[in-house]
Amino acid sequence: MQSFIFNDAIRFRLATQREDTGAKIQVFLGVLVGVLLRWIIVDVIKNQVPQMFAVIVARIVIALIVTIFVFSGYWQKVKDQPAGMRFLNALVYGVSIDALVGPWMY
Repeated sequence: MQSFIFNDAIRFRLATQREDTGAKIQVFLGVLVGVLLRWIIVDVIKNQVPQMFAVIVARIVIALIVTIFVFSGYWQKVKDQPAGMRFLNALVYGVSIDALVGPWMY
């Protein structure tokens, strides 16, 4: 985790730098969609866990927080990849991050 810098994540330095903003948005949305997609597929569809409004809001907020922190370290690893691969890798990375963070929700 040499590329993760906690102060950069707090200050959103990597997200606010001007270099290749479109690619950063693509990676951010890929990770966010991956986190939410795994939650929907595993908890809602497969396990049929009843979802209340408070749980849905909490999961979305946690997904955003996790995505912000993950993005700051993950962007450095995928910034040189082609656009299609970058999004797919970010999506898969989001799914794997939710697999790690998801069990802490219950």
